[in-house]
Amino acid sequence: MRAIGRITTAYLRDTEPWVVGYSGGKDSTAVVKLIFQSLLRLRRARKPITVIYCDTGVEIPLASALARRALSDLQIEADELAVPISIRILSPSLNERFWVKVIGRGYPPPTDKFRWCTDRLRIDPVTRFLESEAVRSATVVLGVRDSESATRSLTLSENRTEDPFWRTQKGERERRLFMPILDYSVEDVWRANLMLDLPRALRAEEVADLYANASGECPTVRDVKGAPCGKARFGCWTCTVSKNGTTLRNLVASGYNNLEPLLEFRLWLELHRNNPRFRRAKRRNGTRGPGPMTLPWRRL
Repeated sequence: MRAIGRITTAYLRDTEPWVVGYSGGKDSTAVVKLIFQSLLRLRRARKPITVIYCDTGVEIPLASALARRALSDLQIEADELAVPISIRILSPSLNERFWVKVIGRGYPPPTDKFRWCTDRLRIDPVTRFLESEAVRSATVVLGVRDSESATRSLTLSENRTEDPFWRTQKGERERRLFMPILDYSVEDVWRANLMLDLPRALRAEEVADLYANASGECPTVRDVKGAPCGKARFGCWTCTVSKNGTTLRNLVASGYNNLEPLLEFRLWLELHRNNPRFRRAKRRNGTRGPGPMTLPWRRL
């Protein structure tokens, strides 16, 4: 695994504390596994690493339950093997949560043109954590890949450094981003997940099955040389940025009937957000145009 050497070198040279972003998806799972393997192979005293998981409060229940169980087991395993990893689960502040924004304040469900949710639900809790822990100069390790999408590739072209696996964080001169699997393909990610035996807490087969059921492509991932089920997108079940609730649809079709009410409500949100009947005629700044959701809609 070429990323293990890359991580080890960076870890030994970098003097800053490390904070690793974990979502429970295939990419972040691979990064945590690779870091764990790197730490196991080091024999000298090592600085601690914090793995953070941000629970928005509207995560797809299956994915959230899997991530929380994995992190709980990971902490136990790290302690048993003397691997210096600690876990922190973050959440948005009450006044920034999804339903407070939508029902309480009339924010329309997010779209690609008004994606207010990412900052409030994911970025802000991480920022508050870093500031509260006095690690403004931390190195943030992320499981992002250049080949994930054209949009992601364009975003990663910004704030480059001399080393292609490092970036400076926008607006934070003292905080750097390290992306050890930047050059990985989907096949590389699944190879790392399925072939690395430790940590046992991050059960790649369960992650693969979840992707298989959510993508509708294949029943499971058994051969890393085959076509992996890696095209599903996890995150908030309320998300209306991606159309038609494909992930929820496929999970329901795979037998998770308990998610059907969430799918129906998710489609209802998408159907109504652009209906002029349910939008005020003025925006919050007073200009004409689709404004907040009306109070009658918020009471439905």
